[in-house]
Amino acid sequence: MDKTWLSQPRHTNEYVQGVGKFIDFAFGNATHGNKILCPCKNCLNSSWRTSTKVREHLICEGFMEGYHTWLFHGESSHPVLNPEDVQVENSAAYNEFSDLMRDLAYGLDEGGDLEDNSESNNNSEVDFNADAQAYLKMVDDDNKELYPGCKNFSKLRFIVRLLHIKLLGRWSDKSFDMVLQLLSDAFPEGSVVPKNFNEAKKIVKCVGLGYVNIHACENDCVLFRNEFEKESQCPKCKTSRWKSEKKSPDGKRVNKVPVKVLRYFPIKRRLQRLFMSSKSAADMRWHDEGRTKDGLLRHPADAIFWKDFDSKHPLIGGDSRNVRMAVATDGFNPFRSQSSTYSIWPVFLIPYNLPPWLCMKQPNFILSLLIPGPKAPGGDMDVYLADLVDLYTDGVRTFDASKSNFFQLRAAILCTIHDFPGLGYTHGCTTQGEVACPECHSFTSSLQLKKGGKYCYMGHRRFLASNHRFRSDENLFDGTTEHRLAPKPLTGQ
Repeated sequence: MDKTWLSQPRHTNEYVQGVGKFIDFAFGNATHGNKILCPCKNCLNSSWRTSTKVREHLICEGFMEGYHTWLFHGESSHPVLNPEDVQVENSAAYNEFSDLMRDLAYGLDEGGDLEDNSESNNNSEVDFNADAQAYLKMVDDDNKELYPGCKNFSKLRFIVRLLHIKLLGRWSDKSFDMVLQLLSDAFPEGSVVPKNFNEAKKIVKCVGLGYVNIHACENDCVLFRNEFEKESQCPKCKTSRWKSEKKSPDGKRVNKVPVKVLRYFPIKRRLQRLFMSSKSAADMRWHDEGRTKDGLLRHPADAIFWKDFDSKHPLIGGDSRNVRMAVATDGFNPFRSQSSTYSIWPVFLIPYNLPPWLCMKQPNFILSLLIPGPKAPGGDMDVYLADLVDLYTDGVRTFDASKSNFFQLRAAILCTIHDFPGLGYTHGCTTQGEVACPECHSFTSSLQLKKGGKYCYMGHRRFLASNHRFRSDENLFDGTTEHRLAPKPLTGQ
């Protein structure tokens, strides 16, 4: 499409006719109801407007600078590459990458059907613009030739492929820098190969997902945020927040090193990313639309607890796109040394919406927390897990690429996966000592060994039928008969 009208003055007939052609093109490819994203200098593709409003804004305010590839309005994300020049074996990868860029573009909107003169509108636009500008920078890299005359790769696609190979081959950062230097020397003059690994990461930063450092009390009492953000010591145990405090030579700055730092990987954006691809978005509804419902247990959605949860919590059960998750955690020693007792606890989220052949695959695990050591958090793990329940009531507005609409995404934790000590940490119950059974609790039948001091657990015959012969058999057991009834499991009420 001819875009020379973009450089013409706004009062000329050529510019006005170009605006009309743009609006016709956009409404034919990227409508949201009867509106499209307005690309004027004020809206910056963050507001949905009618055709009349878009025309008025583009003529009065002008077209936003740098928006040469109309990704938000249905244009292909890669005008540099000509599909006829690309080899047949690369066409699938080319289409997949283009679809990814398109889905990412549509998924950027956080504000939706925005109205004029609204305070919430302004806040949404501020949040959106930061992501939009980063994304447009990435689109610009996707439009750059890797070197003059290169037809098979753009700058962005080459770096993405190279970073993928680095991951699969487990290259070190130093070896990756050496490869980049070799490629820079081998390619013709004018190539845009990054100088090192850090520069390559910045290019794809828009699609990356970082983490947040949150200072924690040494004794796992509180996290230093919200009302405790400016505290220098724990409000409960009074221990210092800082490991060391050193002043700069001029005395103007103080370098403070925290005792313990939690790495929190925000889950809202990670769950939103599951719906940015039309394929993964469709997979997230498999448990409701693709599952065979014949009463057999093939998936967690076939279980009674899933159906019971949906009936009791209509906020989650009302939409099959809402995410049902499992939490998995366990401690390990990262230093691989038997002499070190350091224990770090990663917390993973497993989306159970996916089919069984996908939900337990490593690429679909979501790392949400890295709880630091040197010791296990014990019964205070709930201090760290508080962020995992934020999405239940409020949710987050999310774009579903498979249905091309927005919905309020909510999430809930259905179950946990861990060993027996981990059960005590995550559920806050006792898993050792005299009353270690989480089902029997105070009715646990335990016996402490006189010499070893350890506990063993007896009384298993209580769970047999009342007329079972083992209940009265003294010779095969501990010399006693068993006439007690099985203890009733705790209900949590």
